[in-house]
Amino acid sequence: MSTIKVLLIADVPSNVRAELPARFPQVEFLEGQEPAPRDALLAQATITYGLPPLERLGAMPALRWIQLISAGVPQELCPLAQQHQVQVTNLAGLYGPSIAEHALGLMTILARNLQVALRQQAERRWERSLARTMTDLQEKTLAIVGLGNIGQSIARLGKAYGMRVLGCRRTGKPTPHVDRLYPLTELHAMLAEADIVAVAAPLTRHTEGMLGAAEFRAMKRGVMYINVSRGPIAEEATLVEALRSGHVGSAGLDVFATEPLPPDHPLWTMPRVVLTPHYSGETINLSDRPARRFVRNLSAWLDGQPLEGRVDLEWGY
Repeated sequence: MSTIKVLLIADVPSNVRAELPARFPQVEFLEGQEPAPRDALLAQATITYGLPPLERLGAMPALRWIQLISAGVPQELCPLAQQHQVQVTNLAGLYGPSIAEHALGLMTILARNLQVALRQQAERRWERSLARTMTDLQEKTLAIVGLGNIGQSIARLGKAYGMRVLGCRRTGKPTPHVDRLYPLTELHAMLAEADIVAVAAPLTRHTEGMLGAAEFRAMKRGVMYINVSRGPIAEEATLVEALRSGHVGSAGLDVFATEPLPPDHPLWTMPRVVLTPHYSGETINLSDRPARRFVRNLSAWLDGQPLEGRVDLEWGY
């Protein structure tokens, strides 16, 4: 039997890396963090930890499995993986609680106008009149677009805040912590009920641009908009116009159509917008949990067992 070769394109924390040879004596681990050695080793790899160059996939005859180091799946990967019969796994399921905390943090900041309070603190201003602009999250209606692990985690925290939680997802599976589930065909009806809209859907060819002018018009005037998944799910120019007009009252954004966000982009200076640079899940990325997921999956793969985070290449997540 030929040796199974795992090309480590992404970094593996040293504590996990030290365990690999003894745990998997039948596997040869190849270092591929740097481009030159990586490119010379691509043709040998049975498995990659990290995304190989997509233009080289056709020159990787031994490749059987790609373990991504993100929950997001590059959509251009899916048809290539299908063509070359390569299975793909991602980190879906690891990020939900962490990203949900970030989403609820953005909601709390905007509901309480804490972004203004922080500016006043920097100016040493004792300004209690700001309290007149604050609102509570309790008893508000939260509508979540996408109810995977991240969306369900947002729903759980939304209920803890005392919110009424609505959700929209591709399948009609019963979903914990959601008071009412809407099919995609009734997206506008759900948006019309929401005080807060939170986007937690994956970016696929089915979801890109799914929130356009008609969807923003369907929302209540003054709605709060939160996006912690991918920027291109919404038409960003439409969002900016809705913020300028006041139809969208505030926005908490961790993701954008173009990243990094260009310095001259209008979102930077909008007073009711709070931005973070696409790091809502970074506490997970900076831990050893992605590598631990890979170790579990490698053990399962060698035993012929199902893998965690297997990507449906037709749907792209």
